[in-house]
Amino acid sequence: MHFVRLQIRRLLHLAETVLLHHGTKPRTMYLLATISAFDGFVPFLPAEAFVVALGILQPQRGKVIVLLFALASGLSALMLALLLGTLSSSAEWLGLQVLGAQWDQASDTVRIWGPASMVFLSVFPDTPRTSIAALALIGVAPEVIGLMVLTGKLFLYAGLLGLMHYLPSRLVRWRRAESWWQKWLQRHASRFVAYCRRIRWLARQPNQT
Repeated sequence: MHFVRLQIRRLLHLAETVLLHHGTKPRTMYLLATISAFDGFVPFLPAEAFVVALGILQPQRGKVIVLLFALASGLSALMLALLLGTLSSSAEWLGLQVLGAQWDQASDTVRIWGPASMVFLSVFPDTPRTSIAALALIGVAPEVIGLMVLTGKLFLYAGLLGLMHYLPSRLVRWRRAESWWQKWLQRHASRFVAYCRRIRWLARQPNQT
C-alpha cells in the first residue's frame, strides 16, 4: 500500500512539473485533451484537474480549453460505448433470463430516461463509466451517449472556468461583508486567487521548483 501511495505521489509530482514547464504553451492543452480521451479505458488524472490547471496558466484560451476537453470526454464515452455495444446481444439474453418479461419494460425505461440522465451524471467530476456501460449494454446508440457526456462536460468545464474568472471581481465587494458565509467565501476565494497568481509566477520562472 505504501508503494502504491509513493508511486501516486511521484506521478502527481511529475504532472505538476510538466504543467509548470509546459502549461503555458498552446500545444500542451491539445496533448492533455488527447490523453483525457482515453480516460474511459485507463483512468488518468481527472480531466477536471487539467482544465483548472490550464485555466490558470492559459486564461485567455478558456473557451478553447472547455471545448477541447468536453470533446475529449464525449469521444472517450463514444469509444467505450462502441466497444461495449458489441456485447449488447449477450446482455439482452442475460436480461431475459434474469428478469423475464420485465426486461423489455426496463429496457424502454433506460432508453427513454437514460441518455437524459447521462447529462446530469457527466456534470460531476470523472467519467461516468458505469452508466456508460449500462446504457451501451442496453442498446442506446453510442453517438447519443457520447453527445450526452459532451453536453454535461461542457456545463462542468464552463462552470469551473467561469467561477475562476468570476471570483476575483467578487472579492472586492465582499471585503467588508458582514454575513458569515460571505466572509467564509471571501477568505477561501482570496486564497485560491493567491494560489493562481503563484502558479502563474512559477510557470514564468526558468527553473521551477
